[in-house]
Amino acid sequence: MQLRHIALAAALISGLWITGTTQAQGFVFGTAEPKAPAAAPAGARNAKVESAQRLLARIGLLRETPSGTLTPATLDAMRAFAARTGTAPASEVNDALLNAIRRHIWTSQNWSSGNYKGKEKIVDAQGLREAQILLGKLGFSAGPLDGTFGPQTQVATEAFQESQGVSVDGLITSTVLMNLRRAVNGAGAGAKETLRVLNWPDYIEPSVLQDFEKEFNIRVIYDIFADNDDLQARLGAAGTPYDVVFPTANAVPGMAAKGLLGKLDKASLKNLNNIDPRVDATLRAWDKDGAYSLPYMWYTVGIAWNPKLTSKAFPGHSVDTLATVFDPAIAKRFQSCGIGVVDSASDVIPLAAMAGGQTKWAGRSSIAAAEKVMAGIAGTVKVIPTDQFIDSLANGKLCVAIGFSGDAVQAQGKSRGAVEYRVPADGGLLAIDAMAVPANAKNKRGAHQFIDYLMRPQVIAKVSNTVGYANANLKAGEFMSASVKSNPAVVPSTTSLSRSSPIPVLSEQDEQEITRIWSRFAK
Repeated sequence: MQLRHIALAAALISGLWITGTTQAQGFVFGTAEPKAPAAAPAGARNAKVESAQRLLARIGLLRETPSGTLTPATLDAMRAFAARTGTAPASEVNDALLNAIRRHIWTSQNWSSGNYKGKEKIVDAQGLREAQILLGKLGFSAGPLDGTFGPQTQVATEAFQESQGVSVDGLITSTVLMNLRRAVNGAGAGAKETLRVLNWPDYIEPSVLQDFEKEFNIRVIYDIFADNDDLQARLGAAGTPYDVVFPTANAVPGMAAKGLLGKLDKASLKNLNNIDPRVDATLRAWDKDGAYSLPYMWYTVGIAWNPKLTSKAFPGHSVDTLATVFDPAIAKRFQSCGIGVVDSASDVIPLAAMAGGQTKWAGRSSIAAAEKVMAGIAGTVKVIPTDQFIDSLANGKLCVAIGFSGDAVQAQGKSRGAVEYRVPADGGLLAIDAMAVPANAKNKRGAHQFIDYLMRPQVIAKVSNTVGYANANLKAGEFMSASVKSNPAVVPSTTSLSRSSPIPVLSEQDEQEITRIWSRFAK
């Protein structure tokens, strides 16, 4: 981490709060207004404005993407906030306004218990306390080390995320805690260069990043994205580019056609021969020449359930079919114990088309079939965010759901075996998550070093053992946990795989139609 960033952020934070307090967090707001710099001119990006926009969006008052610029929509949201809370309307974003919004969120949305609208985003109390200690070591004042997720910790976390150049939300997730640990114990400010990585949530073994940093003296900035649409938006946005990304393989052709991905320099990859040629051949169903991507993990999209809960909701029903989720009459039987689909339209919609009688993706007719199916289950089946899917299954908040095999394996581990997963008897999807280098990557040499590092058998085996997904490495098996490599949710039987179709390559028109269906369904 840059020391000047640490000092700047620490100075900013320390001015917001009472110092030396032993009071527990939750409402530790400064009483004296510090001297603030002049407001940024209209149109200029401002970190406080961006924070206010994120907070206003969380309480439903702002619909646009946080930009850091004081837009008319932001001013309208600020006026709406003042009307809602009975406070004086503000014409600029200052510390008093930010504190007022945070105070309102903590009282109205139960953030003091570590929740964001009831969604489990925050690590447990022990993890929170560790994060507070680590933030302090990095120069960010997180308040009392009490394991309570209060406003002071949130502001310190935002400043840390801002200094890292990653997505800023102020919430201490497992990814943020991992990044804090590496910032303290990894390569740090002494690294010779930086590598920016963008991956799916919960999709890496933390020690792999730290070991890479130490071996190559490269500081890894690690960020996460929600889905392939989010990934494409990040790659096309202004700002510091990423160096390594992990798109689903069926999204690779479209990203490459838009100029978002660069061709790999495979001659520089010493461990290329470790890749299983069968998996690589499957990858070519999407990346025809294998020019832009290499396999990272492979998996199926199927159905996960909690037998104890489903047997109570619908005794005697065979759960491992698409009809369980996509037939409205059957889905209603499970509504009381929680039925959902993972928030990944490009995975769920093709399965809905299968449930609607389409044995093979055929563009317009498949879209029509899927739309009819999704309309039938709207209001019954929930959309589960990708970063909450595992915990929702593990904690019994969902009794049945369509999702990724690896997520189901992680839920099995967290629930001590209470979760089952299968490729549906009437068809599932086979997918590969790929490793790729964006066309505008700044550190392409480091990107290839990182990809080559992940192709070491011992390294990728660690990742599979942690995330519960099958890797594409011929030699990794001897280093993998027996409980992982023998799990049919990780490596399905030949029969199950025969029922799995590769996720289709979607045309631009398909993508637009899927987005339209999904936005209507997810309302």
